[in-house]
Amino acid sequence: MSNIISTSEEEKRMLTFGAILFYYRGESILDINLKGDNEEYVKGLQNQWGISNKEEAIETLQKLLELERSSEFDLHLKESDDEVNLIKQEIAKELKISSAEIEKIESVYAWDICRLVSLSKWCYWCEYITVDEMWDFISHGTDKAAKIGENWQEYTISFLLGRTIHGFDLEDVIDECKELFHSKKSILSRVFFTKNLDVYKKYRFKM
Repeated sequence: MSNIISTSEEEKRMLTFGAILFYYRGESILDINLKGDNEEYVKGLQNQWGISNKEEAIETLQKLLELERSSEFDLHLKESDDEVNLIKQEIAKELKISSAEIEKIESVYAWDICRLVSLSKWCYWCEYITVDEMWDFISHGTDKAAKIGENWQEYTISFLLGRTIHGFDLEDVIDECKELFHSKKSILSRVFFTKNLDVYKKYRFKM
C-alpha cells in the first residue's frame, strides 16, 4: 500500500459520507492514503469490531450496508420516549436548528452508513479488503444513503440520533458535527486537523 492513490471528485463526494468519523479521528476526509503504519487500525478493528481477517471484514461491512443496527434503532426512535426526546432537544440546541427539523427524521440510517464508509477505508488500510472492494462497499452505501435521505443536515441529525441511541454521549462528537455542519472550525475545537471542513458545501448529497 505504498503507492499514493488519488481520488476523483465523485470518490471525494462518497468519502464525505464518512466525514464525521474521519474528522473525529483526525484523518484526512477526502483521500484514502494511510499516514504512517496501520498497527493502530489493526488493533482497533480487532478490539472494537472483532475483525482480524478478510472474511470477518466482509461480514461486518455487509451488516452495516444492510443497516442491520440502524433498523433496530429506528424502532426505538419511533417510540419517542423521554430519553429519545431529550436527545432530540439537545441535538436541536447544539446544531442551532428547530425541533421540527429533528422530528422529520424517521431513520438513523446515517449511523450505519457513516461507519460503513469509515470502516471500509480502515479495512483497506489493514489489507483485509482490496481498494476495489473498499470502493464497492462505499459506493453501495452512499447510493443507499442518497435514496433514503435528503441532504447533509438530515444526514447529520440521523447520525447523531443513531450514535446517541447506541449509547455514546452526544458531547463525544458534537463539536466535529457542528464544525462540518456549519463549515467552520470552533474556537474550542478538540481536533487540530481542519482541512476540508466545507465538504458539505462542496459536494452534493444526491447525484
